[in-house]
Amino acid sequence: MIRLVAADMDGTLLNSAGKLPEVYSGVIRLLDRHGVLFAVASGRQYYNLLNHFEDLRDRIVFLSENGARVTYRGNDLFLDAIPFADLAAPTEFIRSQKGTDPVLCGARSALIESDDPLLVENTAKYYARYEIVPDVLEAAKSDRICKLAVFDRRTAEHNSYARLQIFQERFTVTLSGECWTDLMNPGVNKGVGLAKIQEHFGISPRETMAFGDYLNDAPMMERAFRSYAVANAHPELKKRCRFETLSNDENGVLAALKQQFSFL
Repeated sequence: MIRLVAADMDGTLLNSAGKLPEVYSGVIRLLDRHGVLFAVASGRQYYNLLNHFEDLRDRIVFLSENGARVTYRGNDLFLDAIPFADLAAPTEFIRSQKGTDPVLCGARSALIESDDPLLVENTAKYYARYEIVPDVLEAAKSDRICKLAVFDRRTAEHNSYARLQIFQERFTVTLSGECWTDLMNPGVNKGVGLAKIQEHFGISPRETMAFGDYLNDAPMMERAFRSYAVANAHPELKKRCRFETLSNDENGVLAALKQQFSFL
């Protein structure tokens, strides 16, 4: 019996145009009515996710910041803040690299230190609340930073992600998108966030379905017996999932849910 469904956003629930198909609002309501908890699991900011699910905010769990924050009905079930003293070295390194910018992601807002249009555009896409400040480290003193994101103007997988491996002893270094690399506290990832949800609600991995498309979804798949990669997923993620469904543009999550639940 499935009691929990967890789904990634970009490339999974969202279509190629970055839109959430309207059908999912009704699907989530039906799941809730039948006692199935829905969790949206994303590298996006909590406030960004709220904008997509405003009318469902009390019916679902928000696993945001790649697992560093889990929020239910406005209350944090989990928020793993990075000690301020540990932020300086990676931030300075990111500043020194050509074409990369630090984005410090806090409980209150995300922090950037440039009004460069490309940086602002990409930050606004994933962070509904953000501030442009002279010094992100100074501004971070008044917030709880749970993730240090890196915006990469090149392909992150072959640039910032590779370079930031020098910090892997102190941080979890995660490739979270074509232009994004994320640093979090050791061991923090979507799998940890999903485990926190399972523990809080008394749900086992065998009672869990999970959907994703990218490498940052891999730890989440280890916490769900029914792990699904959408057809457009990264090849390495497909290897780690037990099942495959249709692409995000074909509502692959919905197709798999309809196979699982007769009431849909």
